[in-house]
Amino acid sequence: MTEKNNSIFLSVVIPTYNEERRIGKTLVSVKQFLNSQNYPYEVIVVDDGSSDTTRSIIQIISEGWPHIRLITNTINRGKGAVVKQGVLNAQGQYILFTDADNATPIEQVSKLLQYVEEFPVVIGSRHCPGGKVHIPQARHRIILSRASNLLIRLLAVPGVWDTQCGFKLFERNAGQNIFANVQLEKWGFDFEALTIAAHLGYKFKEVGIEWYNSPESKVRAGREALRTLRDLLRVKSNLMRGVYSSTGYIHTFPITKR
Repeated sequence: MTEKNNSIFLSVVIPTYNEERRIGKTLVSVKQFLNSQNYPYEVIVVDDGSSDTTRSIIQIISEGWPHIRLITNTINRGKGAVVKQGVLNAQGQYILFTDADNATPIEQVSKLLQYVEEFPVVIGSRHCPGGKVHIPQARHRIILSRASNLLIRLLAVPGVWDTQCGFKLFERNAGQNIFANVQLEKWGFDFEALTIAAHLGYKFKEVGIEWYNSPESKVRAGREALRTLRDLLRVKSNLMRGVYSSTGYIHTFPITKR
């Protein structure tokens, strides 16, 4: 763990794996937006053992940008594992994780920040009121995605329209306590984190955001639908066995206002 710096308002965690075609444009957008805000920030990129030039691109962009940190792993573990790694290393009072393709433009974080004083967990949603999908997925992917989300609502997180959108904001104490309990290392970590949040008594708010489908998406809908069921069963088992603890990782220093 790194020593916490109370002056940082927002930490942005970005997981990467072989993102050489997209990460440069994303980081430029993130830098431009955050530099225009009136709060201190940091960007944490966690690379999940990329075998292409992703890390080199990040290192080039980081020159002269003191707000960015790169954490590199030698082996690929999965998105859930590296998001957890980034969240637990974050120093900001609030922690956002977002995808490397910038499918949800970084500017949308302003919508989530409106609710942080009341809700320790604020999640971006493509499907709740106010959400907008600008570039839709293929029809078969939409059907499988909605079917998976229905299953998630029934078995794990009732009332949430979109558990899998990669754009979620956490108050630091809540986020680090939740992610200290996350067990899934791959795709299912999103709904596991929300299940843990509900189990530990954290209130969360779903906020409609704008989202652009990436034609280069690495998610395979059919395979992920099968993984959803497997991961849901594991999460339910963890709940029944008392795996998720309320004392996983807690800080006691106060949150200062922006």
